[in-house]
Amino acid sequence: MVEPAKTPAARRWGIIPSDILAVSATALVLASMYFTNRALDSDFTGNLRLQTAEKVALSSTRVTAGIRENLTLAEGLGLAISLEPEISPRRFEDLAGKLLAQDSALVSLALARDMTIEMVYPFAENREAIGLNYADRPDQMAAIEKALLTREPVIDGPIPLVQGGNALVAYYPLYDGPESETWGILTALINVDRLLSGKTLAALHPDLIMAIRKDADDDAPAQVLSGGDAVFAGEPVTQTVALANTNWTVAAIPRQGWKEPLRQRISRHLLIDSIGILIIVFMLGIAKLMRERNRNITMLRAREAELQQLSQRMQFALEASRIGVWDMDAETGEAIWDERMYALYGERPDCGRNGVEIWSRHLHPEDRQLEFERLERFLATEQNFRSDFRIVLDDGSVRHLQVFGGFYRDIDGRTHVVGVNWDITDDIRLHEDIKRANAQTLEKNRELERAQAVLRHNALHDGLTELPNRSYLEAAFVKGDEKAGVEPPFAVLHIDLDRFKEINDTLGHSAGDAMLRHAANMLRSIAAPRDFLARVGGDEFTLVTHWKGDVERLSRLAQDIIRALGKPLQYGEHQVRVSASVGIAWMDDEAKSMRDVLVNGGIALYEAKRMGRNQAVVFDAALRNIAITNKKVADELLVALERDQFQVFYQPQISAHTLEIEGAEALVRWRHPERGMLAPGHFIATAETTGSIARIDAVVLKKAAAQHRAWCEMGIAVPHVSVNISAQRLVDPGLLESIREIAPIPGSLCLELLESISFDEQGTSLETSVAQIKALGVDVEIDDFGTGYASILSLLALEPKRLKIDRQLVFPITTGQSQRRLVASIVEIGQALGIEVIAEGVETLEHARILRDLGVDAFQGFFFAPPLDNEAFQRFARARRWVEQFDLSADPPEAD
Repeated sequence: MVEPAKTPAARRWGIIPSDILAVSATALVLASMYFTNRALDSDFTGNLRLQTAEKVALSSTRVTAGIRENLTLAEGLGLAISLEPEISPRRFEDLAGKLLAQDSALVSLALARDMTIEMVYPFAENREAIGLNYADRPDQMAAIEKALLTREPVIDGPIPLVQGGNALVAYYPLYDGPESETWGILTALINVDRLLSGKTLAALHPDLIMAIRKDADDDAPAQVLSGGDAVFAGEPVTQTVALANTNWTVAAIPRQGWKEPLRQRISRHLLIDSIGILIIVFMLGIAKLMRERNRNITMLRAREAELQQLSQRMQFALEASRIGVWDMDAETGEAIWDERMYALYGERPDCGRNGVEIWSRHLHPEDRQLEFERLERFLATEQNFRSDFRIVLDDGSVRHLQVFGGFYRDIDGRTHVVGVNWDITDDIRLHEDIKRANAQTLEKNRELERAQAVLRHNALHDGLTELPNRSYLEAAFVKGDEKAGVEPPFAVLHIDLDRFKEINDTLGHSAGDAMLRHAANMLRSIAAPRDFLARVGGDEFTLVTHWKGDVERLSRLAQDIIRALGKPLQYGEHQVRVSASVGIAWMDDEAKSMRDVLVNGGIALYEAKRMGRNQAVVFDAALRNIAITNKKVADELLVALERDQFQVFYQPQISAHTLEIEGAEALVRWRHPERGMLAPGHFIATAETTGSIARIDAVVLKKAAAQHRAWCEMGIAVPHVSVNISAQRLVDPGLLESIREIAPIPGSLCLELLESISFDEQGTSLETSVAQIKALGVDVEIDDFGTGYASILSLLALEPKRLKIDRQLVFPITTGQSQRRLVASIVEIGQALGIEVIAEGVETLEHARILRDLGVDAFQGFFFAPPLDNEAFQRFARARRWVEQFDLSADPPEAD
């Protein structure tokens, strides 16, 4: 063969064109080696990040499911409470107790109105939170304001728990309808450590370091919930989870880092470099062979040996990549497998079976027919193919394999199929785990929806009679959130059972419950099919019917109800009987909303009970005027509280033994801007019915305590000041907080409990409240003794410091011995129990003398002084004229 002509440059340097090609190929191989190593480095990191992302997705799903599960539980409670704005502490404790009894990460629940926490559960561990005002906690207000603005739950935290660990704080805005204003906040604490325990993060993926943080929506720094800042600083794979108006980021990095292990990387580099060097050597060898091709045959055999070595090294590379390679003759079906292929199928290379036979033998029975059809189709079309299938190993285990294949023709023109197989079992299992987690999450969501439906039903129905309750009534007719089946306009019959309390008192609450069920059944039998019947109170029911303008129909219906409820109920050996009072109202030009009709029905019912009960009263213009007047007074009371129009007067209490000031009773007066100074009789009844009485009590308590401190600083000796407390206020947990804020000197403050509270009906709740009050250094008095319900047993249980004899019993003692004996009996009771006795209504000197001789400890009445404002009381105390002018030494006159 004639050698190609050399160029001048080639002649000068002794280089022939084949050498130039060899140098160019060498440069190309070196470049390929460099870029191949870089690409493999990048692929390793990319594959690692992809695998990490799949695991993060699984963890995010589980973490999200865990948080959402607890949020949904609390949200169900929030929905129930939203429909009960006037929910009682007992009702809240019952709902919260049922919720926390479930297997969840919820730690505690709190209910706040006007940004002030009123109820907590569990109470024992969280009682210090009662009275907490969120407005004083700027660290919580941002999340609360966001919940109020969006009307959606918001998650805040993490915060440390006293018992250890961290907790998320979920705030739920409470509102009783789409258009209504938010009336409160439900706060739920979710224990993070309990939520993330078990198989959620580290235990699920031990090869990863994972962390969770809450992303801030402003310039504030993000809070790490689990893991540490080091994870977020290590170029992690992250996934953002949006939950309850809060974004969370789950991050993960491999424990070994993102880079391929040095030893593995060096081995791979050595392998590729070796292959590259071999290729270079091969290219140089070819160039040399082309120049010396006729020199000797030995050089050719050496090159063949080198090629064999290169093939072996290539095989090593395939082994390192865990990919099996095969080659099949398309005509004969004979297949050549490498060792990795045999390893994938659990066979030995010397097993004596052909590769196609091994493949067919291990194919999963369910995949066999499909794979045979695919193989025939691929062979017929001679197109590249890809397939996933399952194999069953000899030990019974199932593996998932993936195959890529393509066609080529050898130098003899025979068709071959070359392909690669690799094990994708781990990927399939990961995918199945994700699907299983999603299915479990969906099932839990369905369970939560069913539980929510039960909670909603219980929240809207009375458990005793199975009738709709007040919440259902208001949701159906006031807010329009529920369907009731009654067409507007509406008429309302408000029904109250008369003498129902006597049944509970004489036969017990089980008899009362039987009577309530009996009354509900009677009302069901009378109500029309499309009428709406609800139990709205202890012994109160409401019937809503379509208003057709027929007053006579409503009156007949009311009389039917009165007659039906008047029928006796046989309870054991007793015939139990009650009567009923009914208030009737309907929609008209004045009462255009259902809320107005319900209020009018209640006013008519109150009038029916006032007129003697067991009758029906129709709401009319006269009752409307009374309601308007009460509404006006109620509105004015709110203004008076805002403008500090309530003033405290003080009536002195004089010792019967020393004639010194024994104490003073604080009496509230309303400095009305138009009607002048008003006594309590003008506004207390309205305040009690509208809920303002507690705020008025708080004002009087605070002012009286401050005035007593001022007297002490002035040197005016007033041992104690007494403040009247209503029944509503006595069992209010806010009363204890008010007393703690005042921090009175022990014995300087006394609470007067009206005997009309009916101590015997209050049970242990009253005794508990009184015990807590005494523990704060505050004494307790019984007011108006002798005209109310108090018994000797209740006096023994409450152990008051003092009791007051009512003025109605004191006034007639100057006219007869029987009245004196009655007062003397009360004094003897007090002395026997170690209770001081105060007589109020002391109008004359004769009253004072008789009462002194009967043994009372102190006087209070107009004979000494009327209720005085602060300045007048100071002048009275400093003048001490009663000591000089009042002579109590004379003998009292004999009564007729």
